[in-house]
Amino acid sequence: MAPPATKLTNLLEPRARLVPAAEAEGRIGRLQAALRKQELDAALIVQNADLYYFSGSVQQAQLYVPAEGEATLFVRRTVERAIAESPLAVVPLPGVKHLRALVSERYGALPARVGLELDVLPVNAFRRYEKLLPAAAFADISSVIVALRAVKSAFEIELIGAAAAVADTVCARIPQILRAGLTEAEFAGKVEAEARALGHQGIIRMRAFNGEMFYGQLLTGVSGTVPTGLDTPLGGTGLSPAVAQGVSFKRIARDEPVVFDFVPVVNGYTADFTRMFVVGKLAAELQRAFAVALHIEHEVAAMAKPGVVCRALYDAALAIAADEGLAAEFMGHGPGQVRFIGHGVGLELDELPVLSANDLALAEGMVFALEPKFVLPGLGAIGIENTFCVRSDGIVALTTSPEVIYEVD
Repeated sequence: MAPPATKLTNLLEPRARLVPAAEAEGRIGRLQAALRKQELDAALIVQNADLYYFSGSVQQAQLYVPAEGEATLFVRRTVERAIAESPLAVVPLPGVKHLRALVSERYGALPARVGLELDVLPVNAFRRYEKLLPAAAFADISSVIVALRAVKSAFEIELIGAAAAVADTVCARIPQILRAGLTEAEFAGKVEAEARALGHQGIIRMRAFNGEMFYGQLLTGVSGTVPTGLDTPLGGTGLSPAVAQGVSFKRIARDEPVVFDFVPVVNGYTADFTRMFVVGKLAAELQRAFAVALHIEHEVAAMAKPGVVCRALYDAALAIAADEGLAAEFMGHGPGQVRFIGHGVGLELDELPVLSANDLALAEGMVFALEPKFVLPGLGAIGIENTFCVRSDGIVALTTSPEVIYEVD
């Protein structure tokens, strides 16, 4: 008989991909170089996506990264899980008030200048750090972290590719699920069950304050024309004003667009993906808008390569939409129109690069979703979306399902 699994082994899903030690060391090394450049003594990392990126764990913890030397994961709970998950040194933290003494003991001195994630750190937490380290000056390192995370390693691209594969697999199963008469909520539940069985983690992380989403936006007919407060071209009514986005209890009708705007997340990493379905056949106006969306996608993809600024890609997309007489419907309509055509993906859904009127240049290793979409009042929404990785000579699609309108009998 085989010996029983150790306590630590039992804390891990056997198929989970852990962040390798070399991966974490490289990320922390790049952060330390940035800290030295800004003349900071250390950084304290606490936001979940950043915590996972640098430590490989999202236990209740404070990651202390000195400008020189070994980083330490001070863990409040659960210490055993953090040890099993993270390649870093893990030190138990009885409470945040003990952080000062533990840092002083472990590093021999307290930092004079400390970097914090001030774009996401609650004010109350910031005030706590002021009391813990009254002699320290604090600086915002959020832009540094976001920029570091924008360029993905081969390990990260592999994981995003695995998420993309889930989108492709679920997409192929939709013709067996979709039928007229289902409510959007019923249809979404069936689709989401397929994704969950394939390893979708359920949680979609976003950095933006109050950024929330559940699996994506699966909308049909005029539901796709309903705007929402979330910064996205497609909203939907949602099931109540408490959420105000996504599926409703509207029943799916024949000959109306079904938007499968799906966010697969596997092993922490996100892709983004949209395909169009219909029970029957779409109106000619919707088919034409879909053809324009494909044209925009292909033109932008052909332009995209390292060194090209986001503004150039955005302007090219707007120009095509205007030439086709669809500028008012491009990327939303009226108050729902947004000012971007794509966004970076990774541990969060809203990473860099954002394909908008900004001058950030693409770099090899960036991964982004390109999503030209149209919202036609009275008819519905239609478009395409794929996740792309920037290579040395251009971009390559990680989502590979056929770019067609899938007609279901």
